[in-house]
Amino acid sequence: MTMRVELLVSDWCPTCPAAEAVWRQVAAEKDIDYAVLDLAQPEGKRLARDLHVRTIPALVIDGTLKAVGVVPLGEARGLVATAPDRPARAARHVGMLLGRDERLFALSAIGWLVASGIAMLVAGSLLASSPMHLFGGFAMCLIYALGAHMLPRFTGHPIRGGASSGAQLACANAGVALFAVGLPLAGGALLWLSLALFTVRLWPVLRPLARG
Repeated sequence: MTMRVELLVSDWCPTCPAAEAVWRQVAAEKDIDYAVLDLAQPEGKRLARDLHVRTIPALVIDGTLKAVGVVPLGEARGLVATAPDRPARAARHVGMLLGRDERLFALSAIGWLVASGIAMLVAGSLLASSPMHLFGGFAMCLIYALGAHMLPRFTGHPIRGGASSGAQLACANAGVALFAVGLPLAGGALLWLSLALFTVRLWPVLRPLARG
């Protein structure tokens, strides 16, 4: 049976990001069922109530409150020492902090927003073809960034990154660029491919909800 590790946090907690950074590292090393639960979520409220948690961040392992506050990395590793090592290229868990993949999508979104603003000044209207395509790139990359971050966080299920995320980002950016220079067929094909890759990445995250 996989060890269940839950970290109770809140957006207003100043030490929660540090605690999450520690357990994100541990979750990358150990094959544990790890989830970050915000006190604003129903699951977080229920767990805090059942275990009479008064201080966060709070660490719960297999339904038992094990620690409060920021646990040092060495001590955290010791708490899950009996868990097996995580296989290479395993899906990663998402918490309050943005991961590398989400940051790249967010940066791409900002880039397309700036580009659409420049194109709008040149064309004189956001409704012109090029600014609209570029603004669409902003919206799409922002949705990708938020979706890859928020959905795993709220479901407690990990999402795959690495090569699949990189391919999705490359297809999305290349597709928008091709649309903007007047190659809609090639651009559209790449945009559909980026959406397909995103669907493949999200399916394991959302599938347990469908079962429930």
